[in-house]
Amino acid sequence: MKDFVFSAIMMALSLFIFIASEAFAAKGNNALSLAYNPAFYPRVLAFSLFIMACVLMFQSIRKGSLKNVRIHIDRQKLVKVLKLFLIVLLYIVGINYAGYIISSVICIFLSIAIYGGSRKQAFVYCIIITVALYLIFQIGFRIPLPKGDIFEYWR
Repeated sequence: MKDFVFSAIMMALSLFIFIASEAFAAKGNNALSLAYNPAFYPRVLAFSLFIMACVLMFQSIRKGSLKNVRIHIDRQKLVKVLKLFLIVLLYIVGINYAGYIISSVICIFLSIAIYGGSRKQAFVYCIIITVALYLIFQIGFRIPLPKGDIFEYWR
């Protein structure tokens, strides 16, 4: 059952990547434009992932992994997952307003707290993870991270 679900997720992911790579496509008429097209490599990877996911799904069906399948949903775990999903959605929205640092600290703190970490652990880990990722992207890769709209008024 796990192989079947995993392969279905990978098929959906590969389709998403293939469709999203359209934004990279350069417009051209000749045969050489296909090879030098920025969308070519992501599409090759998406196609390869789709083929491998199809093979895995076919193998899981042949093994009979879908026989006698019972689905049990643990409500407590489902609530935790839904809370985490909500936190991530708020993080995506909040990063534009509050910036990377504040949004990340809040998101990581709440995520750790929801999954059973103490407040002290959540505080320590959220600071370490936020600072480490900031240093990696801002200084290491020189990729600017969002500063947030609320800080534009103080400039």
